Amino acid sequence: MDSLAKRIALAAPQPAPISSGGQALSLKWYLVLLVAGTLLPVVLFAAAVVFRLSSQEQAASERLMLREARNLASTVESEFSSTTRTLQALAASEQLYQGDLDSFHSEAQRLTATQPTWLTTILLKPDGQEQLNSRHSLSMPLTYTPESDSLEQLVKTRQPTVGNLGEGQLGFDFTFPVLVPVIHESNLQYVLTALITPETLAKVVVARLPVDGEWTRVIVDGQGVVVARTRNPKRFVGKSGTPSFLQRVGATKEGVYRDTSLDGKQVYVAFSRVHNTPWTAAVTVPVDVIQRPMQRAMWLVIGPGLALLLVSGVGAFLLSREISRSITKAALAAEALANGEPPQVSTLSIREIVLLGQSLEFAADLLSQRERERTEHLMRAESAREEAEAANRIKDEFLAVLSHELRTPLNPIVGWSSLLRTGRLDPQKTAFALEAIERNAKLQTQLIEDLLDVTRIMQGKLNFNMMAVNLGAIVEAAIGTVRLTAEAKSINIQTDLDLTVGQVLGDPTRLQQVIWNLLSNAIKFTNEGGEVIVRLARAGSQAQVQVSDSGKGIDPDFIAHVFEYFRQEDGTTTRKFGGLGLGLAIVRNLVELHGGTVQAESPGEGQGATFTIRLPLLEREG
Repeated sequence: MDSLAKRIALAAPQPAPISSGGQALSLKWYLVLLVAGTLLPVVLFAAAVVFRLSSQEQAASERLMLREARNLASTVESEFSSTTRTLQALAASEQLYQGDLDSFHSEAQRLTATQPTWLTTILLKPDGQEQLNSRHSLSMPLTYTPESDSLEQLVKTRQPTVGNLGEGQLGFDFTFPVLVPVIHESNLQYVLTALITPETLAKVVVARLPVDGEWTRVIVDGQGVVVARTRNPKRFVGKSGTPSFLQRVGATKEGVYRDTSLDGKQVYVAFSRVHNTPWTAAVTVPVDVIQRPMQRAMWLVIGPGLALLLVSGVGAFLLSREISRSITKAALAAEALANGEPPQVSTLSIREIVLLGQSLEFAADLLSQRERERTEHLMRAESAREEAEAANRIKDEFLAVLSHELRTPLNPIVGWSSLLRTGRLDPQKTAFALEAIERNAKLQTQLIEDLLDVTRIMQGKLNFNMMAVNLGAIVEAAIGTVRLTAEAKSINIQTDLDLTVGQVLGDPTRLQQVIWNLLSNAIKFTNEGGEVIVRLARAGSQAQVQVSDSGKGIDPDFIAHVFEYFRQEDGTTTRKFGGLGLGLAIVRNLVELHGGTVQAESPGEGQGATFTIRLPLLEREG
């Protein structure tokens, strides 16, 4: 093999000459990338910090907008409360209770004259029929059409109500009512209404000191119609808000969100419900006003950072070009030395000398490295060939064993069946024949069941009926199943079972199959008069089952393969012990599918073996 490796090494292609070309990056580009890799994270970190601070600033601006919306709503609520209290005082008039509408009309005119925000005062019946209007004499025809929604709300609740903006009354474009009930002897007798124009609220909105000249303040009624607006009021008063705005104010009493305004601008909107009314006060601010500081700060960080990155990269490129030239000369000298040519080494700095030494070491070690690689490849190929041959040999042995094991129980079944068919056997022989047929049929069935279990395990189609299982009962049942077989060989089964270890989660049938397989194995490989010991104990958070026997034991070289499929210590058809070599493999797979482990131990041949199973215990309640 050594000579073959040498021939391969000598025939291998020689290493390519060292050059500065190809796909490898030159030193100058490495330095440029190093500078970029150092400065770029700093720039990105600074940008992240600025972004974080800007986000906090934006959140503060949103809180300021919401506070302004709340203040605006509070101011509007104060106006409504003042109007409501004045109307309630007028509703308590004695003339009104006595039905003296002439005197009450004069009183209403005097009070209306003192209220600069009122257009007129109107007295209505609960059904909406107008009784008097302070703006006109009693003799003039009554033409006021009440706003139905607010009137119905007042009749229903008997509480003061602020109506929605409606079509103009008394010569004005738009008006809205404030209504209070007039109750006499627990009966709703009248509805007293103050009719107010939007200009009244516009003065209140404008009176608020502006936080910023680009902020817009808006008042909308219960239907989302604009009543007052600081920007372009003539254009937007009487128009409904955007659908998204109506959806927001209908879903919650206050909030801040981003939207497109009625005039098509991208804005942030903060809104707050006017207390005790369906009206809403809102503040809108253009998006660029909120985000302008963040954008300015980002440019202040990114702009100089990119400029610094560019300048540093150019400087690194120019500096590295000179260094790269000297290193290239040293690399060429090393290449000449590796090719057996006299190297022409110029005066080099310390770094170039280090590179030259590395190149020379590379040239000296290359041949031995190639030889070692080829030897390793040959060894791996030889190992793979041996493994393939071993796998083929195991397959052939298993097929031979399978043929033998399946045919073995068939011979007595066929033989005794033929004798029974003749009818010449006496009763004793007949009973013996039937027992032999039944025994060999069960053996045949077990072989087939093992093959089917292996097939299901390999295909992942093995089904389990999982439940809380008393492992002690499982072990006792398995012992009861094999006891007659053990007694037939005069094998003593000793038990040391702790029945209080607790329960495990598992399939009772499969767990009993595991214990039965181990017990059957122990009895099969134990000579007559031998002993099998079964122990059940608790080991920490696990239940431990041990099956020990005084049988033939396991060869130390084979114990690592004892749980593998189709592996038997004696794989020939003339072996002493039957079976397909599947039982322990099935045991390992069933135990692992239950979350446990199985381990085999043996001091050596003729000294018995011990199989240990550990399964996780269920936690005890309480």
